[in-house]
Amino acid sequence: MVTKVLKTRNGAKPLRVYTLDDGTEWTVNQILNKIKSKWKNKDVALSLVRARILKHTDPEKIFAKPILTRPRTVPTKTEQDISREMMNLALRKI
Repeated sequence: MVTKVLKTRNGAKPLRVYTLDDGTEWTVNQILNKIKSKWKNKDVALSLVRARILKHTDPEKIFAKPILTRPRTVPTKTEQDISREMMNLALRKI
């Protein structure tokens, strides 16, 4: 639930303050920082917090552990990929 606007960002546009079921008032950035510090996860996106706050008002669901949906992996190059790149480079130089 969105309550009255209490806080501002350096005197600029006011921030939305959300009231949870336990009566505490939070902004989106405060929830983001709390989730990052609670779960020691640096890859929490602001969109995750906004989606949770718009869907739920229960603090347990909002501050739950983030689910890693897509693991961040670096694609590995095989020997065949490297030889193909070298052949393409050689053919371009001819």
